[in-house]
Amino acid sequence: MNYVESDVICEVAYAPMSDGMRIAYASYRPKLGRHPTLFVYNCYSAGALPFDQAKPLLDAGYAVLGANWPATGCSEGIVDHWFPNRVVGAYGAEVVEWIAKQPWSDGNVGMVGNSYSGSSQLWVAAERPAHLKAIVPTSVVDGYETMAYMGGMLQPYLATWETYTQNLHHSTGMEWRISRGDTECVNIRGSARQIVKNQYFDVMREHMFRDTWWDSVDVTRADVVGQINVPTMIIGAWHDEDGGAVRQSARIFRRLAPNLQHKRLLLTNGDHRAASIWRGYPFIAEEQIKFLDRWVRDVKNGIENEPTVKVFWEVSAAEGDPKNAVVGWTTSHANWPEPTVQRRPYFLTADGGLSIEQASLSPKEGVRSYLYPTGVELNGNDQQFALLPYRYGVLNYRTESVVEDMTLLGNPEMILFLSIDSGDDADVSITLKDISPDGIVLFLQFGLHRVSFQEIDEAETNPEEVLHSFTRTEKLVPKQIYEVRMSLLSPLAHVVRKGHCLELTIGAPNPTPHTLAASIPAGSPSINRIHHSETHSSRIILPILPGAVAQAPTPASGTLLNQPSRKEDNFIAGGLQSINPNEF
Repeated sequence: MNYVESDVICEVAYAPMSDGMRIAYASYRPKLGRHPTLFVYNCYSAGALPFDQAKPLLDAGYAVLGANWPATGCSEGIVDHWFPNRVVGAYGAEVVEWIAKQPWSDGNVGMVGNSYSGSSQLWVAAERPAHLKAIVPTSVVDGYETMAYMGGMLQPYLATWETYTQNLHHSTGMEWRISRGDTECVNIRGSARQIVKNQYFDVMREHMFRDTWWDSVDVTRADVVGQINVPTMIIGAWHDEDGGAVRQSARIFRRLAPNLQHKRLLLTNGDHRAASIWRGYPFIAEEQIKFLDRWVRDVKNGIENEPTVKVFWEVSAAEGDPKNAVVGWTTSHANWPEPTVQRRPYFLTADGGLSIEQASLSPKEGVRSYLYPTGVELNGNDQQFALLPYRYGVLNYRTESVVEDMTLLGNPEMILFLSIDSGDDADVSITLKDISPDGIVLFLQFGLHRVSFQEIDEAETNPEEVLHSFTRTEKLVPKQIYEVRMSLLSPLAHVVRKGHCLELTIGAPNPTPHTLAASIPAGSPSINRIHHSETHSSRIILPILPGAVAQAPTPASGTLLNQPSRKEDNFIAGGLQSINPNEF
């Protein structure tokens, strides 16, 4: 079909809930018949869903309904905060059952949506509403260490996000609904029937450690996602600027009900919008519709026979437009992480190398120092990435040129032996880059960790993810050497082509939001040291897929979303040992 707005019925109204509150919704459906329905549910303006967002779902054969979470937009409700949790799930489950009872519904409901529209699906599905048939959560990123406190560091941009959502999404949605005949929204907004007791950012600042409150909003818990009993397709992008979307998606995938059939995980390079059914890659949208067609419309398209995990490699988007996306190649896998991946250590050496040989002899053995927190690797876009970090505030390490393609698939683990000479804490920022023979530096991934969070959750840590408890800090003692274990923010899929090198940069976090991620560095100005020896073997453990090679030409610079690049003529080792007296 190719619907225009006059072909369908648009209904702007309220769904009654069992507690007497009402959820604001906007729905679209063909004028005749009973239809399977796709439900979009978020804290933004889903209750004011415009036709252009409903259209691709209508054209695919569905009725569409968008609704706001309780106490957001024009929805009624009294909530402690508007972070996704069991309250959001319970209201959403009621909406699913309400949809199924409508005369225009055939009783089959699916859910789609990106970001918080993705998180809400998991909370709703955990309630097991009888008429929910499938969910497709995409770009889910809302955890303590994957979004709010990346590596234990509070992300101030979330205050901006809260203000933006309240001032733009909610007001715009209200205006849209009023223009379509809603006479009640203006009286609901700010009334006793719409109360949010605590501000979003204030709650997060109050809970600076991972405590029972964070547990209450953690959708990755086995007692939440482990309750899901409908087909589930999870989609994430390695370079999601909102945080560790793939890291969180992989954790959800792993913890879904052990006996859940028809679960799938799709992974790609790209940004936060890449997985969106509306704004993302067209091939991702096609995958979502195919999955929903099978389990909501009962179209026998064979998707249940496809491999569980699919990875899209080197998706390039001309002019930065996801709609222009071209897939380099695709691989399929029976599980995640890929079981054939080999975890291979590359040791940091005192001469700035990354070597498969452990540092044991001079010049590879020793200590390197850098001025903290003066060196920041900006990775927001090409203009920012082009600004080289202050060389004395970072340490760079580089491999030899690889003699054959080296394919990375998974999350590297970083193990550093670090000491400080002043203060009681330090933040570590890690950046991994690909260096071509002609000096093109391509951003691959980054990681953050506050060193005072020493305690590791050994029960949940696995080769793919080092997970800290984040329940307490242990202040550092100057001159003492600490082992720092950390994963990068998300996994990656990348081929280091023949003749290329890998480069690793150690520095401080960026204090100013350039895309989103930013944090005020902890501790004091200090000369920090990285140790390299058999006893203190600082290293990165790379997830290498044996025998795999590039299956497409190298993408053009600037076409990999959220992977900026720059040109460098020479390797700069960085650190205080590299000081040139002629510069002063």
